Order: sequence, then C-alpha cells, then structure tokens
Amino acid sequence: MNNLTLTINGTTLTAPVGMSILQAAHSAGISIPTLCFDKTLESTGSCWMCIVELKGKNLFVPACSTAVSPGMVVETENSELQAMRRQNLERIIDEHCGDCLGPCEISCPAGCNIPGFITAIAEGNDHEAIRIIKESIPLPGILGRVCPAPCEDECRRHGLDEPVSICALKRYAADRDMQNEPRCMPEPAEKTGRQVAVVGAGPAGLTAAYYLLALGHDVTIFDAHPEPGGMMRYGIPRFRLPEAVIESDIGPLRSMGARFRMNTRFGREISLDTLKAEYDAALLALGAQKASPMGIPGEELPAVKSGITFLRDAACGIAAKPGKKVLVVGGGNTAIDTARTALRLGADEVSILYRRTRQEMPANRAETEDALREGIELLTLVAPSAISADGQGISVTVQTMRQGEPDGSGRRRPVPVPGAIYTILADTLITATGQHVDCPAETAGELGLNTDHTVAVDPDTLETGVAGIFAGGDCVTGADLAIRAVEQGKKAAQNIDRYLRKIPATQPAPAFNSSCGPKEKTPAALYAGRVPMPRIGVPEIPPEMRVPGFLEIVSGYNPSDARAEASRCLRCRCIAVENCRLRELAARYLPDHTCRHEDHPEFGIAATANIRLEREKCVDCGICVRTLEELENRETPDYRKLAASCPTGAMSEPLQQR
Repeated sequence: MNNLTLTINGTTLTAPVGMSILQAAHSAGISIPTLCFDKTLESTGSCWMCIVELKGKNLFVPACSTAVSPGMVVETENSELQAMRRQNLERIIDEHCGDCLGPCEISCPAGCNIPGFITAIAEGNDHEAIRIIKESIPLPGILGRVCPAPCEDECRRHGLDEPVSICALKRYAADRDMQNEPRCMPEPAEKTGRQVAVVGAGPAGLTAAYYLLALGHDVTIFDAHPEPGGMMRYGIPRFRLPEAVIESDIGPLRSMGARFRMNTRFGREISLDTLKAEYDAALLALGAQKASPMGIPGEELPAVKSGITFLRDAACGIAAKPGKKVLVVGGGNTAIDTARTALRLGADEVSILYRRTRQEMPANRAETEDALREGIELLTLVAPSAISADGQGISVTVQTMRQGEPDGSGRRRPVPVPGAIYTILADTLITATGQHVDCPAETAGELGLNTDHTVAVDPDTLETGVAGIFAGGDCVTGADLAIRAVEQGKKAAQNIDRYLRKIPATQPAPAFNSSCGPKEKTPAALYAGRVPMPRIGVPEIPPEMRVPGFLEIVSGYNPSDARAEASRCLRCRCIAVENCRLRELAARYLPDHTCRHEDHPEFGIAATANIRLEREKCVDCGICVRTLEELENRETPDYRKLAASCPTGAMSEPLQQR
C-alpha cells in the first residue's frame, strides 16, 4: 500500500493514499468532532462538525469526506473552527426538540434517575429499581415518605391529567427491598485504610458515610442523640415515618462496616482537634436543631415550648400532655407535625397561627390538608405579639396582619393592621418559626462562619478553611429539605474521596440538556394517542382512626398498583442520553445554549414492533438513510443496528424490547 506524509496539528505522520483526514487523525490519536460520521458507511460531510482547515490554502473542509494528499498541512482546532462548529451546532440544535433528561430528574436535588427506576418498576424489576435509586438516594424508605417531591411538580403528565406518584413509587421500591435478603448494597470496594469521621447522623451524614464506605474508606459516625437518624428520627412523627423504616435504611450502613458513636456531642465529647489528630478527613454534618426565638414578651414562660423540643420528646416517648387547648405558631412542616402530634397526645383543640396566607405556607400541602382533615384549625394572617400567664394557662395577644409589598423571598410582607388585636387563651403555645445550626463557639472561630451562622465552605468542594475538614447539609445550607441534605452528603463524599486520594478537585463541565420546554409549553403532539389515566391513590387509614395513636397513615402501593402507576410515566428521558453524540458536542461547544424554537411542526412519535422514531430528535444527519441503503438487500433489516447507529436517540428499539 502506498503511503504519503502529511502534518496534522504540527505532528508529521504517514497515511495510506485514499484515507480520509478524519481516519488519519484518529489513527494518530488526534480527536476531531463528528456527528454524521459512521465508519461502516460512506461519508458525506453533511453536518460539517468535523470541519478542519487546510493551512496555506485558506480552505475549510469536512475531515470525514476529504482524502489526505502529500504534504497536506491540517489544523483541527483554532478560534475560526470553534466559531464555525458552534454556528453549525446551533443550527442543528435549534431544529432539535426533546428532553435529554426528564424534567423530574432535573428538578430532583439528588439527581435521581427517576425515569429509570420507574421503568424498572413498570417492567416488574423491583431489584433494578432500588439499585438505580440507591445510586443517588441511599435512604429511600425515609425519603419515599417525607420528601415533598419537587420532581412531581415538573412531571409532563401535568398537561394530560396528574403527575406520576414518583415519591410513592420510590417508597414502594424501598419497602420491597426491606423485605429482601440480602439487601441491595453496592459492591464493596477495596479497602483504602483511610479513616473518616462524620459528625452528625442525619440525612447528610448518613448519605456521606454510605458513599464513603462504598468507596472503601472506614467511617465512624458521631451524633449527640442516643440513636442515629437526626431530625428524621427526632423531628418527624412516627405516623409519617415509623422507627422501623429508619432502622431499615440505616441497616445497610451497619452491614457495610459503619461504626456509630452515639451520645457524643461535637464541642464536648469530641473536638475539632481530635478529628484532625485521629482521622484522615472529617465531615461536619451538624443539623439545624436549635429553635429560633420569636422575639416577643413572655416566650420564656414554662407553657411555651419549641416545636423541635416537643417533637423530640414525643419521639423519645417522654412528651408531657400539652393540655386541652394548644396553639402552634409557624407555617412550615415542623408546625404541621407539631400540631398533629399535639392532637395525638391528648389535646382537644389545636390551632395553627401563621402570619401569611395559606398559599404562602412552606409546609407540604398534602400534610397541611391531612392536618385540616384531622380537625386542626388554621388561622392565617395573624401573629402573636405577647404572651402572659393566665391562671393555669396562658393568654396570647394576637395581631391581625395584612399583605404588604413583596420581601426578599418574593412573598408579600405581612404588615400589622393598626388596632386589630385580640387575645386567645390556651394551655400551651408551641413555636415553630425557624431553626438554625448551633456550632460550638470554640470551633466556630477556627472554621469560619457566614453571617447567617452557617459554616463557610468552598462551594465546589465543601471543604472548610481547615484542611481535611469538610461540612455539608443544614450547617452549610441552613435548615432545608432532607433531599437537599442527601445531595450535600453525596457531594461531600465525592470530594473527601478525591482529597484522600490526592486527586485534584476539578469540576466537570456542565452537561448539556435539551428540553421540550417548560411543562406548560410541552408540544401537544407528545400527548397524541395518550389516554388520560388519573394517578392511583396511595392507601391511607381514615381520619377517624388516626388521632388516637401514632400508626403510620400511609400504607403504600401493592405490586399491581405500583406497576400500573409506573406505566403512566411518559418516558421523557432520552434513551440515548448516556451516549448521545449530539449532547456530547453541545456540552463542548454550547454549554449555555437552550433551544430557542418552541414550535416544532414535525414533532411526533411513531413506533412499530421493531423500531421507534421520535421525529423531534432527528437532526437529518442521514445515517439512518445510509444504513437502510446498506441493508436494503436483506430480507429482514437489522433494526438493532439501525437503532444503534442513530447519534441522537431519534431512532431506538421499542421499550418492551429493552
């Protein structure tokens, strides 16, 4: 074979006569981006992503369809080529419409592959479902019960009927796993011999410990409470989250070798100096467990309690009866849980006082509705202004409020109505107006705190100003959702692992995600042929059976209902998302780009028994046409090859075949 010599990016190399520039570059380990290229097909250069410059000739040519020539000097990367590729890609992507990732998983703070585990449940593969869930959420039984499910707010079924019951399906997979032996756990990695301390056994700390153990590190978990779980055990009532579920989720950590040192308070029984001296790295995952004061006269009276203390005492079985008439101040989940717990501990009347409107309450709406069904009264646009002793109880002065101008949160500021004051007599008032982290004073100075008393960290790595000491969860974000604490715990584990292995903490380039647009602008064709199917309700015990005790209210799906509910998923996530060539190129050249065109007249999905075509994802690269031409003499086309050849996921095998 005759060879010739050419130069690519300053490197002189030889190549056979007739070989393309693309093939010559690849044989020399030089990468050139491609989209419409397939090594088994004749090249056309139609997408122009593989464009290169022939130096000295001021020519730009597609590398896949241009043959090498003697003495050719090629440049594959420069500012002009970057601009041309970007322009070509913008043109291609503006005609592309499809969700790379499902809107549900994008909105999940932990980044759970929601379409993946729901598909597994629909197909009857519960083990695969829990395996997928635990890749990002190692406490699925807990989160399947207490997560407010921001993912469901973004579900595309909103345009057809009701969102998929994602949280209930997560719980179903977790409950099935609880019944199995062995439990679903990651394959044990080779031991590294490194010792990591985790201070705080709440969702952030337990999550970090799970992934650090999976990575081969030894982990010791410290917590001030008698049992692990943090606010999940001591701040969420048993009628929402039974103790057995908490123990079940913690069980795999014990099996993986986690050591627990309970009744150990940071700043007392263990110090920052001890962590630095005895461990290779440490994570501070201190919860926000100190109640915020209301700042009004009389709140120091014995009949005034904090919701955090009240719920902790109830969880430990030592809560005193709150009396017949109970007032709860606040509008968050702690307020709702406190009110419902007071009712179960013997209160005849429980009223929640909230200074804004019901629509502005941050509490989970479903929990609020349950509280109202159980007989709890909700008084909105009111705020206590003073408390005084009144015989055996207390007298609470209440100020009526009105809505003012929006504040920093975007909600309208509550403003007192002049002269609109009245009193309420009660036995107990319980405050649930906020909570914050209580970091030991002697430690705060060395770590460094922000103005809101959260621990100062590098936002990319979560490392504090003290080498090898990381922080995550509520002590970094402030009081937040458990699912966000899980995300913080996983991020901390990944960065602690890099620190221990001395791997530079580089941040990956942001992934490109194409989208069909916000849920209210979903193309109507996505719903074509879809039959409305209202979501399947999750079984609950009736209100009249709830209040006498702390039985779990929701019992969860049975297998047939879970499969039926999972089948409602529209499968928004692209099947080719993990190996999509278009997405890879977009992340490289258009990381901040979003699809500008919202009208896609050719949007449509068609399927036969052998192939599925999502026309909105097609970028007219021509590979499928050329593949069919190659296969036209065969009696039965190779549909698997046809689907595999598509670089954007527009063509795929039907769901039931995978």
